[in-house]
Amino acid sequence: MRIIFVVTVLWVVVLQYVLFALWRGEIYPALALPGFPAKCPGCPLETGEPTGKEPTLRVLFADGHTQEVPVQNLMPPGPKVRLMVVFSAFEDDSLRKDPNAVNWFRSRIADLFPGEPAVGADIVWRKATYKAADASKTEYQPLHTTRIVFGPSA
Repeated sequence: MRIIFVVTVLWVVVLQYVLFALWRGEIYPALALPGFPAKCPGCPLETGEPTGKEPTLRVLFADGHTQEVPVQNLMPPGPKVRLMVVFSAFEDDSLRKDPNAVNWFRSRIADLFPGEPAVGADIVWRKATYKAADASKTEYQPLHTTRIVFGPSA
């Protein structure tokens, strides 16, 4: 009986893993992690500084003045959704031409600035380079701007 057990264990452990290793090239795939690339232009491994893409909002008023507003202020009270999910939708031209989306933007800005008629908003996408854990040390470079024109109120 012991011989059958030993032969079975040898078959499972040795022969199957050897065959599997020859066939797959990796005996324990769950324990092996992919290597990081040696050349990764602009990635934190090369530069030492993480970067990200962030939106900022600039409201355009009827009298010509503008005011920057943190994008968090546009969200209604309550549990916050991921801001990047909401604002990523406004990155291309399709959603900014959607009347419902534009009306949502208009109503949120009207709530923030009662009595000040806004004619539009710019979502300025910028590259953020995080120099330190301190937010004041973050450097920004503008990437592109998405303009939302409100037009006449519905």
